[in-house]
Amino acid sequence: MRFLIIILAFFLFSFSNKEVKDRIYLELSKNNLYEAEKLIYDVLKENPYDTDAIFAKSILILKYAENLNNKNLKTKKYQEVVELLNSLQKKLNGFYYYHYIKAITLEKLGNINDAIKEYDNCIYYNKKFIDAYISKAMLFWKIGNIDESYRIISLVQDKYKVKMLKAWFDYQIKDQTSIQTLQQILDNPLFYKELLNNRNVLNELYFQIMWIRHRFNKDDLYWIEQNKKFNTNDYYFSISSALYDLYTKNDEGATKRLISIISKYPDKPYAYFLMYEILKKHDVKKTKNYYYFLKKAVECDLYNLDFKNQLKKEENNE
Repeated sequence: MRFLIIILAFFLFSFSNKEVKDRIYLELSKNNLYEAEKLIYDVLKENPYDTDAIFAKSILILKYAENLNNKNLKTKKYQEVVELLNSLQKKLNGFYYYHYIKAITLEKLGNINDAIKEYDNCIYYNKKFIDAYISKAMLFWKIGNIDESYRIISLVQDKYKVKMLKAWFDYQIKDQTSIQTLQQILDNPLFYKELLNNRNVLNELYFQIMWIRHRFNKDDLYWIEQNKKFNTNDYYFSISSALYDLYTKNDEGATKRLISIISKYPDKPYAYFLMYEILKKHDVKKTKNYYYFLKKAVECDLYNLDFKNQLKKEENNE
């Protein structure tokens, strides 16, 4: 009887432990980092060598690092993530998501060749994991290998994520078909139903349509209003509000709003770019104060060819 009680207790603990771990990854997926952290340390308190908890801890630190502004502190956190992942290599080698997290972290540290190898490992162990193809394509875009970026995303048949990435690439090389690609995704009832369960992607989709139409000088007021109405991301919503002011000839209101956005989100590019457009339009004394804001937009988004090409045009006109 005592033996049965011990066996039952073991199974109850295992079941409970699995429930806790499942909840950890759920909280991480929702970006509820504080809740995830509490659960992780509860598991590690029981067993400091628990593989799942250590792996979850590495993801947690990675997410925290991405929100830091201090570059040195960011680097230290990324290095800490790599150390944790290296300690798990024997146990998790062959698990596709382990290789994916390692690839992302190595990329953050600038270890490009090792990051590519880990993306390749991730794809080798799970050829259906679309995020690995997207991240690898983005990495090649960042290092200037545009052809390879397009080749990688051409390997994947995807409903919307890959199409969105391709559209974003197309926009940057001035291909206006990017607008149609994005609108087709949004107009598909089945895709839209799925996207309602993935608000981050849906927010990005609304914003991309609005922004690309703006950059191609399309009549944008309808899509600005759509973005304001349906985008739940605070930054994207704020940019759409500033664009609304611009399109309704309220440059003063737009300028005040953009300054507020920049103070709240100093590391994001779109408010800087809109400030550049406004100041250039009103620069009757040829002070070129707008130049600073264009440089800041490029600095915040080093891999946006649209922004970089605009900066080159300004430099050539000096």
